[in-house]
Amino acid sequence: MLQSAQMLRAFVAVLALSISAGCAENASPPPQSGAGNGPVLAGAWYQVYFDSNSTEISERGRMVVKRVAYVVANAGPTRVTVIGRTDRVGAPPANVALSRRRANTVRDALIAAGVPAGHIDTSWTGEGKQAVMTGDDFAESRNRVVDITVVKQPQ
Repeated sequence: MLQSAQMLRAFVAVLALSISAGCAENASPPPQSGAGNGPVLAGAWYQVYFDSNSTEISERGRMVVKRVAYVVANAGPTRVTVIGRTDRVGAPPANVALSRRRANTVRDALIAAGVPAGHIDTSWTGEGKQAVMTGDDFAESRNRVVDITVVKQPQ
């Protein structure tokens, strides 16, 4: 129960930061609580972490991809949002390209796991929208991530 509460708090914090910073331009609408007409979160908020300057999905990341595919297969109509991010090591243009490659790698893994390509929205932020604010050239593993959300769509 405590772990679920911590994950929910983390999701709300990142979602609020993303929306306030404008990185959710291409993302699905935020989850709604209650029984309104809007979409609701299906499953949970997921993250795939990466080593520095890498786009290789770890074994743990592959388990996350499988879990997301399972949720999508069993939640009815859904939209999946994939957002790539980087830490501040390296030049900003290179980090934008790296975050794009990471997001596309996770998107491709989701498709290979059975998530319909047409249900996935992919974007990337480079080093601009970080979970943990750092100075330039600071290696922060929590910023080398692809965030994944699965939102149920109204029927």
